[in-house]
Amino acid sequence: MQSLHVNGYDMPYLDVGEDRGRPPLVCVHGSLNDFRVWGCVLGPLTQRHRVIAVSLRHFFPERWDGLGDTYSIAQHVEDVIAFIEQLDLGPVDLMGHSRGGHICFRVGQARPDLLRRLILAEPGGELDASLDPDYVGGPSPLLARFTA
Repeated sequence: MQSLHVNGYDMPYLDVGEDRGRPPLVCVHGSLNDFRVWGCVLGPLTQRHRVIAVSLRHFFPERWDGLGDTYSIAQHVEDVIAFIEQLDLGPVDLMGHSRGGHICFRVGQARPDLLRRLILAEPGGELDASLDPDYVGGPSPLLARFTA
């Protein structure tokens, strides 16, 4: 395990496999896990890619007390952007699962220049309403369902 200091936080990650002439594959986990979730696919993925699996802010190995306001999609997006920038490897292939998929989608939306390929596996979260051609402004329908 290594770490890279981004946005005032030491972001842990695994960096495995060799540079095979392709951009590295950066993997972002979902809400209920951390970089260890990618362990079962590292072998097959590293046959063709250098794989970098991050652990988001407030996930293992950190022991978070639940205090503060830095557990958010926005913070995680900013962290992943800063992480990719600091890798300084050019555009990467970015893969996210669940919450990680939503974060990766937002990274691609904010900084498409950092990505060669975007892979989303069961992306969670509410998408930007402006993507819906029938969008009419107002309260979030997802929020209304959660409230009910």
